[in-house]
Amino acid sequence: MKTLLIITSIILLSFQIDRLLVINLSDASVEMPSLTNAFSVYESLPDIKAANSHIKAPVKVNEISSGALTLKSAPERIEKNRPAKIKPGMNRSNRMNSKNSLLHHEIKQSGKYLELNTLLFDFDQYENVETEEFNIILQLADKLIFDESLKISIAGFTDNTGNAEYNKKLSLLRAENVKHYMLDLGVNEGQIIVSANGISYPAANNNTMEGRATNRRVEMLLIP
Repeated sequence: MKTLLIITSIILLSFQIDRLLVINLSDASVEMPSLTNAFSVYESLPDIKAANSHIKAPVKVNEISSGALTLKSAPERIEKNRPAKIKPGMNRSNRMNSKNSLLHHEIKQSGKYLELNTLLFDFDQYENVETEEFNIILQLADKLIFDESLKISIAGFTDNTGNAEYNKKLSLLRAENVKHYMLDLGVNEGQIIVSANGISYPAANNNTMEGRATNRRVEMLLIP
């Protein structure tokens, strides 16, 4: 009896195994077409080589040696400074001197000044200043320092003895000498106007010794 039951169990077990195998095989046969279809998609893609046939291969550039190149240097540009156009007559310093000289003369003629002081010089001299004359410079410097709105016109003159050009330079030296006294005393340079007048605007007759002595002078106009 036991033997019969064992045989029956074996038969049933074999039957179940066969059944499972049949089911699995049938399922696999169903999915195979889908895999085949999937691979057929890739097979339908266009030929990559044919599709890219219009793309040109990169051009090979041969190496160029440094000696093969010839660089043309730009033509050297030379800029020539044009000569400044100088109007006939006077340069800038002379024009400024003429302007200051005329200003001094016009203010003196108009009487629109606060003070007029005169320093006298010996023949062909421009440095020596007497003590009394230095005191005049000192007083004027004090006023200019106290009130910076004031200005002073320092004009140098000579007599008519000798060369006119030399006298012009000598009159400038006389005026500049007084200016340096003012600067040393602390006057602002912007308050000082200097002019060289040479033999122009004589204060006395140059035909006499006394007149020539009077013309060797520096005039100082204190201007409001």
